[in-house]
Amino acid sequence: MSTPYSFQGAVWVPYLSLVLLALAVKPFPYRALFFLPIPPLTAYVLRSTTGNFNTDYVLGLMWLLLFWFASDYILLTDVQRTLRRVPPNRTAAPQKVIENASLWHRTRWAVVLLDSPRGVGWTHESTVLPAHPAAGTSRAAFIVQRLWKALQLFIIHDASKLHQRWNPMFTSNRPGRRAEGWMWRAIVVTGWCLSSYSTVSLMATVLSVFNVACGLSKPEEWPPFFGSPADAYTIRRLWGRAWHQLMRRFVSTHGKYLAHRVLGLSPGSNTSAYVQLYTAFAISALIHHGAETMALRHWRGGALAFFMLRPCAIMLEDCLIFLGRRAGIKGGFALRLVGYAWVWAWFTLTLPIWQEPLMRGGHMDESLPVSIILGLWRGEWVLRSW
Repeated sequence: MSTPYSFQGAVWVPYLSLVLLALAVKPFPYRALFFLPIPPLTAYVLRSTTGNFNTDYVLGLMWLLLFWFASDYILLTDVQRTLRRVPPNRTAAPQKVIENASLWHRTRWAVVLLDSPRGVGWTHESTVLPAHPAAGTSRAAFIVQRLWKALQLFIIHDASKLHQRWNPMFTSNRPGRRAEGWMWRAIVVTGWCLSSYSTVSLMATVLSVFNVACGLSKPEEWPPFFGSPADAYTIRRLWGRAWHQLMRRFVSTHGKYLAHRVLGLSPGSNTSAYVQLYTAFAISALIHHGAETMALRHWRGGALAFFMLRPCAIMLEDCLIFLGRRAGIKGGFALRLVGYAWVWAWFTLTLPIWQEPLMRGGHMDESLPVSIILGLWRGEWVLRSW
């Protein structure tokens, strides 16, 4: 790639302003024109750098997530006429369409919409999200419960990072996880999964505590960020129920648009379902590939291959489940254990394809500067350099 620009944080201002303006203006035939400056802005950002590998990677993810939300909300969805908020008690009827409200109320509505990527508190909230905290949960009880959860997550993250610091397979000067044998490879993949889960979940938990403590939202507006790991006994259920669901809204709308509007497939047909499946993972692949390209400064990352292998694996397990049902095989605890082993084996096989280029770029070379485990064990509360 060419020499990168120095990233300027001010570019967020026109980007967010364009998206918010497109959501806040009253519906009119040419609203899609607001999207025109977004692709060149995105191209500029992906060719820029902050000078830090992990910061570039996260910046690329955030920017591209908003890009696809903008594509959904500006190009595919008449947002003010179709998306409605649900009252906090979730028993009254959804609020009326917003298009006839004042500009101030429409702008506030647009901000809340962008701030709800999973659709929490909206009619388009997915039914697969974990249960909301009970209505009437006190702020104090919620904060205490989530702080306890945050401590648990920090310890999990701490343990996984200590393993990464100890295990030379995670460092950028090693040949990679595939060079050390299947047992170590499986252990390393498990460590990465725990690290990623605890990091994202910890940030979401702290954010929920901040919002509730400041009175910006109510406890019942913060369902857990991830589903139950017990649901992850197939690859389809892992991504469709146990994972965070941040992309569910826009991958679904783009998949349905391609299947029904472009290809003219019948809703509910197997062909339509699999077109939507491959579209969803293609978008996810593009998001992660764009972020890794921004961080690595080349196109040879592994995200495209890793994410496009997922729908292939899901089709395979769909076929096996269908054949098993035809043969009269019923689900049970033993079969679920087989499912968990299959998911773990699939990750062990494919995750290094995506993670090794990132690891060689320095993705694992940073960690939180403090450690509870080492602090209690050795008195080393501040971590030494890598």
